[in-house]
Amino acid sequence: MDTSTAVWIVVIALVVVAALAVWAMMARTKRLNAAREEAAGLREKAQSGESYAQSAEERARELQGKAREAQLRADQLHREAEEATRIAREHRDRVTGDYVNADEIDPDAKKR
Repeated sequence: MDTSTAVWIVVIALVVVAALAVWAMMARTKRLNAAREEAAGLREKAQSGESYAQSAEERARELQGKAREAQLRADQLHREAEEATRIAREHRDRVTGDYVNADEIDPDAKKR
């Protein structure tokens, strides 16, 4: 093999390597651009759902506030019910005591 043939082989090899490098760079650029487009689409989709998410969060905060208010009211009603029950028991105990006292005094009740 003479020198010119070796030079041509080296030149052709360099051209092939250069062509492969250009092709690899173009493929990488295409892949990166596709990824950028996909990311942009996902960001656009996320942005369109943002207002719904914000309104849902606001609604949740409203309902949590109402639930806290309702719980406070329920706690107050529970305390009132406990107090009313205590008072009713006291009155029932007095009434029962009056019946017992009446039975002790009543001579006809003692015969039973």
